[in-house]
Formats: sequence, C-alpha cells, structure tokens
Amino acid sequence: MATLTLESLGKTYDSGASAVSGINIDVADGEFLVLVGPSGCGKSTLLRMIAGLETVTHGSIRIGPREVNRLEPADRDIAMVFQNYALYPHMSVRENLSYGLRNRRMARAEITRRVEEAARILEIGDFLERKPRALSGGQRQRVAMGRAIVREPSVFLFDEPLSNLDAKLRVTMRGEIRNLQKRLGTTSVYVTHDQLEAMTLADRLVVLRAGKVEQIGTPLEVYQRPASTFVAEFIGSPAMNLLDGVMEHGRLAIGTATMRLPDAHCGPVRVGVRAEDLRAVPGGTQGALPVRLSYVEELGSQRLGHFDCAGARLIAAFPSGQGLSEEMALMADPEALHLFGADGMRLT
Repeated sequence: MATLTLESLGKTYDSGASAVSGINIDVADGEFLVLVGPSGCGKSTLLRMIAGLETVTHGSIRIGPREVNRLEPADRDIAMVFQNYALYPHMSVRENLSYGLRNRRMARAEITRRVEEAARILEIGDFLERKPRALSGGQRQRVAMGRAIVREPSVFLFDEPLSNLDAKLRVTMRGEIRNLQKRLGTTSVYVTHDQLEAMTLADRLVVLRAGKVEQIGTPLEVYQRPASTFVAEFIGSPAMNLLDGVMEHGRLAIGTATMRLPDAHCGPVRVGVRAEDLRAVPGGTQGALPVRLSYVEELGSQRLGHFDCAGARLIAAFPSGQGLSEEMALMADPEALHLFGADGMRLT
C-alpha cells in the first residue's frame, strides 16, 4: 500500500494545447479517490500520466516516497482496469489472470495462489477455463479487476470501467468495486464522467474542469457546499437550480421575491437551491417565488416538478402523490440557499 502525491502536475502537447495544469492532490494510503468531470476535462489524461502512459510536462508524481515520472508503467507498482476490459480473447480466464505474473517470471506456486485468491474474491472460479467471448459483460469486468488484483499493486487505477455495462449491472458492479477496495485497502484512483457513480464510490471527489481542479472534498461536502456554479450544476441529480438575484444590505431579491440573508455582499449574485430544498407555499408568502408548472416527472418515490420562474427553469422535488397546480409559489429556507458571484465562485 502507498500514498500517491501529484505536485504541480501538468501536460502540454507539442501544439501548445494544455490538457491538465497545476494539479496538486495528495491521496492517502488506502483512500478511494474519484476524478470526475465532463468529457475533455483532462481526467483520463491525468490517470494515464499516473500510469505512465502519458509523459509529464512539468510537476511530479510520487507513489510512496518514489518519484515515478521517468519510470516505465511496469515499474510503477500500479495496476489499471480499462473501460474495454483489455482481455486477450485467445486466452482462458486463468491465462488472462496469470499472464502478467508469468511475464515477471514469478514462481508457479505463487501465480497459482494469487489467481485462485482473486478468483475466490471475485467469485469467478467457475469459469477460469472459459474464453472471454463466453462471458457476460459483468463477468469480463470481474476478470479485468482480477488481473489487477493478482499483481498486488500499491495503487489501483480505474478508467471508466463501468461505461460499457447496462444501467442495472452498473449499479451492481459499483457496489462490488467499492466493497473490493475496502476489503483490499489498496489506494485507488477512479475516473468517471458519471456524477452518481462518483458520489457513491468516492472517499473524496476531485471535480475537474478544463484541465484544472475545481473542487476537492468528500461527496457530501461537494454536494452541500459546491465551490462554484460549475460544481453546483455538475454534482447532483437533478442539477442545482440557479437564478439571478441581487444582494443589498442583507436583503436578497430574486425577481419580485425578497428575503433577508446574513450576508454582507452587495450586487448581482447567482442564487443556487437544490430541488429537495424547495417547498410549495401559499401565493403571496414573503420570500416565495411565483412559478408556472411546465411538466412533472414521476419517479415513483417522488415527483419532480419542472417550473418556469420568470423565464428561468426551476425544478422542485415533492413526495409521490402531492398535488401540483399550474400556478404555484415555491420557497426555500435562507440557510438552504447558495450564493455565487459574477465569476461563478461561491460567496457564502
């Protein structure tokens, strides 16, 4: 097991384009860190730099006390699980699991021990002699993870390993990956663009935007106190509602609605509020927003009302079966509001 340290890490291509820059992250021994962000934000490039599949332009990568910038991937004591499984189709499951160990000229008895232990942990012992084409997507992913486990590395790297699975299997495999990581206690870095996957797996999240860190924190910290409007809209489903407002002398105005807030900022603001923090109130209530219902999403346990609020979209969550009217008023408690400045960064 080991810590992982990224210090002032950057990658610039020959064209001058910057993929990632100024990345500073300390991953604790045994921590499960998730890199999350939209396509093109640099998360896969960052993972490939850790793995040694992309060169480092500036900064350093340390696994434990060793700087590994110039080490080949095989010498970094890492194991990577890929999106497309990367299994050898002509080899059996057993051969796929043992291939890397045989290349390292490990003793046959130790190879057998590691393969059998990985098969037991992942419950793939019944198809060790099958070829990958005879396996389901979930079984192939277990084999891909098994190939990483048998190496007993200091760091696991996961590059969107569940993106090729159907929605139901993704939920199952999420739980299996998290339980496996806890059981093995191996430091892990996981890349995904799926914010729900990120929230459910991570000890800590790193939200990336355009090659830079936007926020680092536990899933709950990032959800409850997003550092910017970008994070507010990216983390959470549905996305946080954002409305234009004005703060003056401790009073917040959003359209015709006003309320007092203990904030010294004066000027235009972006006001964020989560769907679950909005509630229906009688029209004319102080601080309430008049809205018009557009449509309703029935989710079984709850229903999401989509509203027009003075030209802006607003989503509110209600208990299943609660009646909604075409014309309504919604409001949230002052402590549930998030204020962002003109630059999109958090004010409160």
